[in-house]
Amino acid sequence: MTQHTPTPSTIRSGLDAPRTIDVLVQLDRELGRIDETTRAIVGLRAEADDTVALIDVELRDDGILIPTEDTDGLVVVTTEEVAHGDDVVPLQQLVAILPNGTETGVYRVADGDELRTWRTDGDPDDEAPALRPRDVASNSARRAFGLPSLVEGPMSVSELLARAWLVAVASEALQRFDAPEGPRDVEVEELHEVAARPLLGGMVTGPGQPIPSWDEIHAAAIAGRLELGPFTVEPAHAAWLDPHGLAQVLDRVLPPVEEMLGSIRVAGSDDAMAWAIEELLRRDWYRPD
Repeated sequence: MTQHTPTPSTIRSGLDAPRTIDVLVQLDRELGRIDETTRAIVGLRAEADDTVALIDVELRDDGILIPTEDTDGLVVVTTEEVAHGDDVVPLQQLVAILPNGTETGVYRVADGDELRTWRTDGDPDDEAPALRPRDVASNSARRAFGLPSLVEGPMSVSELLARAWLVAVASEALQRFDAPEGPRDVEVEELHEVAARPLLGGMVTGPGQPIPSWDEIHAAAIAGRLELGPFTVEPAHAAWLDPHGLAQVLDRVLPPVEEMLGSIRVAGSDDAMAWAIEELLRRDWYRPD
């Protein structure tokens, strides 16, 4: 089934930047302090009496956000860590995203009391490009309007390959470690077969093969050909995402490299972990810190 993404031409646009800033300031006053782990998305609808109503939006189980036809904008409650002077501090924001791509936000730095604003249209603030949030919730709101995801340094394809390879190898190692007669150390030779299998549904068949681009990986995911074990994205979700958004989702759901190397070490001792690292280095998929 093809997932059609809304475009600005098919969605209402009854709000502008000054009006959404007023809405965000009012929301900030009504909500008060919000826990920095909170993520939420709510719709905006411009009413005939010059008010703006908050409306529900549907976030499906597969990750697709669907605004109603009368949605004029989306507000995202989010917190990200950003550089502030010599420190890295949590920046809590209320961000409004409009169908035409205009974004506005209100925020406080750390525990400060001053509410600051930014906007991307008209007379954009110099800080707006840096303040636009890059988290999954904000990108879900952008994709709901057919707008591009905003991702800071998306995960490289090499790291995706490293994680995909480790998912397979670590899973095999843990299964063999948990033997019916009790836990046992897994020998490296027992992992050679799974280590040699093609990755990403056959897109990469072994060391030295050309590495696909994110566009190619995105197309494979849409076609249902991308295989990442239990972490594979549903085709409808992939079609709704763009390539950078897919990279962000996979970066979020796939276990980190160091975590999976630790699992291999538990199942097969230091020798197994050292072998896994050597294999990743040989394939040029891993650059330890």
